[in-house]
Amino acid sequence: MHRYIDPLDPTSVEHPPTGDDWIHEIKFDGYRAQAHKGDARVTVFSRRGYNWTDRFGLIGELTDRLPADSVILDGEVVFIGHNGKPDFAGLRSALGRKSDRLHFYAFDLLFLDGKDWRGKPLLDRKRRLEALLQGAPPQLQYVEHMQGDSRLIVKHACKLGLEGIVSKRADSPYKSGRQETWRKSKCELTDNFPIVAFVEKLGARPRRIASLYIGRREGDKLLYAGKVQSGYSLEAAREVREALDPYIRRKTPLSAPIVKPKATWVEPVIGAEVAYSSKTEAGFLREAVFKGLREDLTPTARPSQTVPPRIAPTSNKGVPPYNILQRLPEGVAPSDDELVAYWTKVEKPALQYLARRPLKLVRRVGRTIFYHKGPLPPVPASVHRLKIHKREGGEGTRLWVDDLPGLVGLVELGAVELHPWNATVDDIEHADRLVLDLDPGTDVDRRFLYDTALMVRELFESQRLKPWPKVTGGKGIHVMAALEGKMTHDQAHRWARDLAERIVRTAPARYTTSATATREGLIFLDYLRNGRGTTAIGAYSPRARPGFPIARPVTWKQVEQGIAPDAFTLEHPGPVRSRSKKGG
Repeated sequence: MHRYIDPLDPTSVEHPPTGDDWIHEIKFDGYRAQAHKGDARVTVFSRRGYNWTDRFGLIGELTDRLPADSVILDGEVVFIGHNGKPDFAGLRSALGRKSDRLHFYAFDLLFLDGKDWRGKPLLDRKRRLEALLQGAPPQLQYVEHMQGDSRLIVKHACKLGLEGIVSKRADSPYKSGRQETWRKSKCELTDNFPIVAFVEKLGARPRRIASLYIGRREGDKLLYAGKVQSGYSLEAAREVREALDPYIRRKTPLSAPIVKPKATWVEPVIGAEVAYSSKTEAGFLREAVFKGLREDLTPTARPSQTVPPRIAPTSNKGVPPYNILQRLPEGVAPSDDELVAYWTKVEKPALQYLARRPLKLVRRVGRTIFYHKGPLPPVPASVHRLKIHKREGGEGTRLWVDDLPGLVGLVELGAVELHPWNATVDDIEHADRLVLDLDPGTDVDRRFLYDTALMVRELFESQRLKPWPKVTGGKGIHVMAALEGKMTHDQAHRWARDLAERIVRTAPARYTTSATATREGLIFLDYLRNGRGTTAIGAYSPRARPGFPIARPVTWKQVEQGIAPDAFTLEHPGPVRSRSKKGG
């Protein structure tokens, strides 16, 4: 399959061109996309060349059904609202879901069955494209064109509430980059601007913005373009505040600083689509109205793609210090493709243990691997958010998933390890399981570790619990048990502590419950995994360690036989089958 092709960009004009050598198409208010089929795979790329196949729902599947061995289409992904018109706000909320209201409007054919069509005249490309899409489902549509009075055409488009038109020279080839052969005329002036600062809505809980400051680029300079004070729904104001949180900085990013006492400055990496009536001579927007975040236009570098990635690549941007709970300097991580392939393989059993639980993440950003804390980067639509009250006060957000797109969405965030709570999102204030982490120190015979696990099994069973073992992908074993009647987190913590201390009293020279004790020759009975917000490595989660071991449930027979705690790996995860026990 051919790699992603930089698209042809139209030039903005105030009035459309006239003449018989121009054709005119409706300009749709959506996300530019490029659909590739070939080599037994389908990929749908975003405007910046990221793999958004999962985010664009059914469009990849529909492209795969086209009567061609290989094809590359250029077009626009649009969400059709209840009124039958494109709805940009609805598009953002539909990303990651297989909504039949997501449509791909194809307006150009770049490759077909190995043949490069870019050098052919536009009308030839469109005729072949129209024939290719004959009989396609309504969610995959050919963009018709018109000829005639261009000003009358754009006038009617505006009356219909559409965004405008794109005029194209009928005989033009397809060339990447901004070209005069395609010209866009909009009904209202809209453009995409980097966000440089926000003003907080004072006293709002959860936090949200009151307004945005935006910039404009002139060469290598970033200049002030104005303030955007209207157009925000309550949900949008919260979403923007959360999206900008990871990028807060102390000083202005503008090349020519301005005084804005209420501004919270941010790195100019997230764009906003803004409608406006006109610009002043100084370049400031008049009557600016917020239309939406443009996550598809975030200006991060795109890596080379001889083989297209399956998901959006992880940014190499440095990690803000406030996001690092604990750095893992020796950590290593699989590629995104390896993680996606793995989660696809183990989806069903993994979700039995991981689904609907708040998660703590070990993330990879660039070369840094770390336990994440604090504000989150922009979160894929397939990953759910849960607002919580923190133990230390204030509000926080935890992520959770319930399907394969959610797991893939976590990979997009750079997540390598998943550490779930001992509670579900349906009732986060009560534990639904217990865990005792058997963590051997140096010089602990592995047989003694297994014997300890079997002893803990008996102690759990004496309390009418049904324990099961999990190897951690490291050195230890977790003994887990579901709770029939839920405990508060404090009750679960005390129960596990009492059990661990009872074991220590039987052999104080072999066990410890102190995290700070010298562990040579000792097994650390870590009961601290129980409590509100505390976690343990999830079942089927990869580990950020050499060889990419995974944590996974095993049988008591395997424990008796001496299975190694790092016996399973990303490449060899063992038999994949569903189990009846829940929790991770």
